[in-house]
Amino acid sequence: MDVCRAFAEQGADEGLVVLADAQTAGRGRAGRTWYSPHGQSLYLSILLRPDLHPRRIGWLTMLGALAVTDAISQFSILNSRFKLKWPNDVLLNGKKVAGVLVESSFTGDRLDYAVLGIGLNVNTRFDDAPEDVRLRATSLCEALGQEVDRQAVLDWLLAAFSVRYATLPASPVADYARQLDTLGKQVRLQAGDEIVEGKAARVEDDGALVVMTTAGERIVTFGDVVSA
Repeated sequence: MDVCRAFAEQGADEGLVVLADAQTAGRGRAGRTWYSPHGQSLYLSILLRPDLHPRRIGWLTMLGALAVTDAISQFSILNSRFKLKWPNDVLLNGKKVAGVLVESSFTGDRLDYAVLGIGLNVNTRFDDAPEDVRLRATSLCEALGQEVDRQAVLDWLLAAFSVRYATLPASPVADYARQLDTLGKQVRLQAGDEIVEGKAARVEDDGALVVMTTAGERIVTFGDVVSA
């Protein structure tokens, strides 16, 4: 994403895609690392310059996650086995197969650019991964029992994102919420230094998660579901 941001700062056009065959400093939300072995998966960043209000920047995360599920749906055998986890993960068989991250630059209320980063475990093998990664992550290869053509998955993913992105300025929240496995469940969220517990009720238009706690309705704009 840093490379894509550098191109953005130099005035590169929207639609630029930066690919990596491996990452030495892959990252997710809250600065977490992303397991990125060489030649096994897809690591890409897309430069975007949409006309979006800052409160709607979360739409890009939703569109990225939905595009991943659209691409995975090419493997029809997996269709009932993947879900979205709030706010930015794609789960396959209950384990993380992809993550989406958006970094943006604003001047006042004007979006200068956004970089959409997607990491998708295609043929990832977890033999050398940290133990916590092995427990919570999976790949298309692992789920299908055979290696997958990374170029084909990339083509499907970019085509799917192009279709999703073209729907702006319409809100993607309804489509996102339909695939969100988090809703209706008792959840425990890490929101900054605070833990929020309750039932995940709905998603706001800006992507915030509404949680019904014992103290009433709580709107969480940034955090991670640590258990559900």
